[in-house]
Amino acid sequence: MATTINLERLVGRCVLSPRGKSIGYIEEILAEKDGHDLVITEFHIGIYAAFERLSASAIGAAVLDAFRLRRDGGFYRIPWDKIDISNPTQPRLLCPMADLARMKGDIGQSQDQKKSRKSRAKR
Repeated sequence: MATTINLERLVGRCVLSPRGKSIGYIEEILAEKDGHDLVITEFHIGIYAAFERLSASAIGAAVLDAFRLRRDGGFYRIPWDKIDISNPTQPRLLCPMADLARMKGDIGQSQDQKKSRKSRAKR
């Protein structure tokens, strides 16, 4: 049975590792339309996730570069099924911390650029 959670209760919440250590805050939630519902697909976690939207534009990228914020650390794209949100006040990572390295985000690239890069890599 599907559970309904108000997204405003999740954004800004600290996500804890399985051992209770903070890994960052939920800065953005991606969802896709599924009929009449929206289904969460991904959580963006970390201090630099908030700047992701800015980095899609040339001005945003310049701001990130000026403040040296465009870097690999501190930004995770975590699939919906890797975070337990049954308690919205304390979301918890369901996978080992070692798995986070594979979930690093690419700040400064749009979704289309990422898809294009992946399709080129497959060739």
